[in-house]
Amino acid sequence: MSDHGTVTVVPSVHFSPTHCRRVRERIRAVEPDLVAVELDESRFERLEADSGPALTELSRELSPPAAAAYSAVRAFQRTVVRLAGLDPDYTDMEAAIETAAECDLDVALIDDPVAETLRELARRVGPLTIPRSMLRAQSMGPDAYADQLALLERPVAEISHGDDVQPAIDHLRRLFPEVAAVLIDRRDRAMAQRLHALRRDGHDVVAVVGAGHHNGLERRLAALEGERNAAERTESVPIRTPARTVTRIPIE
Repeated sequence: MSDHGTVTVVPSVHFSPTHCRRVRERIRAVEPDLVAVELDESRFERLEADSGPALTELSRELSPPAAAAYSAVRAFQRTVVRLAGLDPDYTDMEAAIETAAECDLDVALIDDPVAETLRELARRVGPLTIPRSMLRAQSMGPDAYADQLALLERPVAEISHGDDVQPAIDHLRRLFPEVAAVLIDRRDRAMAQRLHALRRDGHDVVAVVGAGHHNGLERRLAALEGERNAAERTESVPIRTPARTVTRIPIE
């Protein structure tokens, strides 16, 4: 193994059959020695067990204001998924894990533990978050809404870079800066540090992440490349051998 590896970031739309196929094709084309996914250990285990998200358990981690903000963001995501006509029962993460299994590759889990993320969300979001977001929405100009309409009208299959979804990220940041700081910025930092640690260990990695994390990850990976001892500040990255068999292949 060489002294320094590489990271190939594959931005995708989680529920898009087109992106699931692109994920599979990209992993095979790059031929990495490790596949990284935007999951933590608990979510990986639920996917392996095919048990679905433990929403009841997650709700116990949130205060009522944080739960309301999280629910609003999740509802927005589900609305976009439905409007785009996507399949909520198969994701790019599953495609990545199944392809890793096909290629006899291990999977690195680079996201923060979901319980930790929700605790941080509960800490930052308070009773005034929703009223403040409503005031921010009222103060937004027509250009912001035009960006959103343009994004919804764009075919999902054409999304190939973080720039393609940046208007949606900017919109979330304007309305819910507290939520964006946790769900986007904090996780970008954590995932970049783990990916940097893997490449410092000599791994050639294909990292499959949501398109909304693409720009932030690339910026932070570039910054970490120039820092000394950046990987030493990172906890060990969980690496698992996938047990999934390929039973569902999206052919769209």
